[in-house]
Amino acid sequence: RMLGLAASRPGQVAMLLLSASASGSWTAGTGVGPAIGIGRHASRPAMAPRIGCPLPQPRVQPASMCDAVGSVAPLEQPGRWSSGLGIRNRLRLLRRSWVIWSCCVLQAWRVFVLRRKYADRRESPEAVEARRVLAAGLRDTLIRLGPTFIKVGQLLSTRVDVLPPEVIGELSRLQNEVPGFPGKRAKQLVKRELGKPVEELFASFDDAPLAAASLAQVHRARLHSGDEVVVKVQRENLRQLFDVDLFNIRLVASLADRLDPQTEALASNWRGVAETSGDVLYREIDFRIEQHAATEFRANFAKDKTIKVPAMYPELCTSRLLTMEYCPGKKITDTEALQREGFDADHLAKTLTTSYLEQICRHGFFHCDPHPGNLAVDDGFPGGRLIYYDFGMMERVEVEVKRGFVDLIFSIYQNMPREACDALETMGVLRKGVDRFSIERIARNMLGSFQSTLASADNKWENEMTPEEKRESRRNRRAQLGQDLFATQAERPFLFPPKFTFVFRAFSTIDGIGKTLTGPRYDLSRISQPYLRELADLRDGSALKSAALELGRRVGWRPQDVAQLVTQPRAVAGVAQTVRKLEEGDLKLRVRTLEVERMIERVELRQRFIGAGVASALLLHISLGATLHRLAARVVQVIAARVAWECWNAWLALKKLTVQQLRFENEDTVYDTM
Repeated sequence: RMLGLAASRPGQVAMLLLSASASGSWTAGTGVGPAIGIGRHASRPAMAPRIGCPLPQPRVQPASMCDAVGSVAPLEQPGRWSSGLGIRNRLRLLRRSWVIWSCCVLQAWRVFVLRRKYADRRESPEAVEARRVLAAGLRDTLIRLGPTFIKVGQLLSTRVDVLPPEVIGELSRLQNEVPGFPGKRAKQLVKRELGKPVEELFASFDDAPLAAASLAQVHRARLHSGDEVVVKVQRENLRQLFDVDLFNIRLVASLADRLDPQTEALASNWRGVAETSGDVLYREIDFRIEQHAATEFRANFAKDKTIKVPAMYPELCTSRLLTMEYCPGKKITDTEALQREGFDADHLAKTLTTSYLEQICRHGFFHCDPHPGNLAVDDGFPGGRLIYYDFGMMERVEVEVKRGFVDLIFSIYQNMPREACDALETMGVLRKGVDRFSIERIARNMLGSFQSTLASADNKWENEMTPEEKRESRRNRRAQLGQDLFATQAERPFLFPPKFTFVFRAFSTIDGIGKTLTGPRYDLSRISQPYLRELADLRDGSALKSAALELGRRVGWRPQDVAQLVTQPRAVAGVAQTVRKLEEGDLKLRVRTLEVERMIERVELRQRFIGAGVASALLLHISLGATLHRLAARVVQVIAARVAWECWNAWLALKKLTVQQLRFENEDTVYDTM
């Protein structure tokens, strides 16, 4: 039906698409979603903010929150086109998709231009400032697109592994600077969810929200019992909006996986990030999940007097409404207020660090978003008590992953590279079945460097080195491990589970908060060392048992050592059989030569480049001939363009391979300027 409409009325369809792109801005102040010019209450398009300007202030309020998002029809399945939709709903979906894709194409073009412009000086001050301005424009675009994309922007701000710090900084502003919706509408939503007027449920209810976020906003209230509470009210029709937006986000992520350059030794997984983001979004709009998460999180720290977690009121909670204990406090990054109240900054920094390590290593249930807006301090403990807020983004660490992490910490401190690689496999970070010879050599070098740094106070950690010392350290490492590093990056043996992005983002945020509290003397790794050492000592349940097993490992009295002694004659017989086969010529050896692999890879890329270039030129020449029909010529030209694109990719891969070979041969490259 859509194709028939487009064929019979192409002018009307074109005008609809153009009007959608013109009116696809997010109505500032609603904080709800795109007002794309459909329906009775569609708002007038808001002017797009200039790149890098402050976030828009509330300006226009529609008659209701439903009116702002109601233009997006619900789908039968999340993120999928439904076959039962009528023409009007299909047009709404098409117009929303047009707005999303036009914004994506525009941002992708800006990124492409910036990369081309600063290809040879990616870390120069001009390039950093250009990326910051571009990130500010992306942030403003996400605000215009609505709650789904604001939340995706917040999740992207956790991708410290793929996004530079200046981009992370701009996207992190989405955590706090989101417009709210009217308090009158919030009261109506409370009545709809709980079935009673606000006056019957609460002795008082503030119209002005304490805070507003992409998915909800919080109002202070007081129960008739006298308890001070806060009420978290969800924005309307979020699921319908997510259904449409996440469908397009998955398509964008699939395209990014094809076009985004791979990080060395690490395969990018934008599709996985999109799927994880979708799962997180759908979980976040079910407040029952957040209620249970907050209850479990509170129970985990019930005996810790330095941590405060708000209590929930289950009788006043629904899937779209939360009522919890009001826990006021000073913002953890407000250093002036903390000093005025007499709180101990060193104590707070240590409490924050160890509490997060406790979540990951012991509880296996951690807060994914410990940014300053979700942390506060009160006087419930000498020196200050830490308060956690907002439990919509919580994740679990599987038992095997947690065990692997503890084994990794133990092997790092005990300088056991093979066991460290085993632990990485258990955690799902290292692919199973890859050639581990080079990886273990690299691990042995890294652990040796770590042990030497621990052994002497004169040795520096890499984050304490000057840029010149860093470059010299990397050159020395490449001189020792160049061949292994090249083999590793070619195979890409490492994975980056999307769940780990939350952990790395959290530690990055905690590091920033710690430096805000105590200045340059804050060192996350040094504060973590006593805790991690204790964790390693207790890996087997008790320090005594771990010490006994370690003694057995050193003297060879472990069960596996005894088993090896018993089976030694059988092993010797196996070696003798292997030698016999070698003498008889029945044994085949598999030898890996890195130089030959480099040569073959280069030859393959050259063949792709030359073959695709010649084929593209021939097809273009054929399409320009006078014997072909015009339609056939256009088809041939499209095929020629596709082959030319393959030629371009082969040339880029060949160029990248050349730079990497120079780098691992310890020649000066662009990497040494970073």
